[in-house]
Amino acid sequence: MVRPRNVNKKRSARSAPKWETEDVFESRTQLKLAAQEVTELGERLASMKPSELARYPLPDDILAAIEQLRQCKPGPGYKRQKQYLGKLLRGDDELLAAIRATDEALVLEGKRAEVRVRELEQWRARLLDEGDAALADFMAAYPRADRARLRQRLRMAQKHAPESDAAKKAYRDLFQALKDETELA
Repeated sequence: MVRPRNVNKKRSARSAPKWETEDVFESRTQLKLAAQEVTELGERLASMKPSELARYPLPDDILAAIEQLRQCKPGPGYKRQKQYLGKLLRGDDELLAAIRATDEALVLEGKRAEVRVRELEQWRARLLDEGDAALADFMAAYPRADRARLRQRLRMAQKHAPESDAAKKAYRDLFQALKDETELA
């Protein structure tokens, strides 16, 4: 007589693998792309000037890894150090979030500066085209501005031929005066 198999085995409900029950599934490709993005962030941090890098909240071990990456020559050692820096950054999610927040703030600051420069260039062009009427509008917008200084810079810019070196210098002086006066207001 043949004994049936699995007679004494308990039947249990088969549980699904962990990866099937997770709400958010990330494939290996997605994980690798995220790791590569963090590694590129580390490389970008290493390429920054020390004054720019000081704005980021970085611990000493990451600063040391960045300094080592700067000293490496391109090649396998550079690649290893870059991956090590990425590993350090991936290990601390809070730090990574702080770095990204600082990045976004710096990008926003840069965009604001671009808008401000464009606005000042528009004021300069308008002052050169319209003269005293535009100066009156500027004074209405920025009442603390020094009218005499601006008028002097405007006269110097209008006095010279448009393509001469003196005119270029006068245009820069007028722009700088506008920049100084708008910072005071």
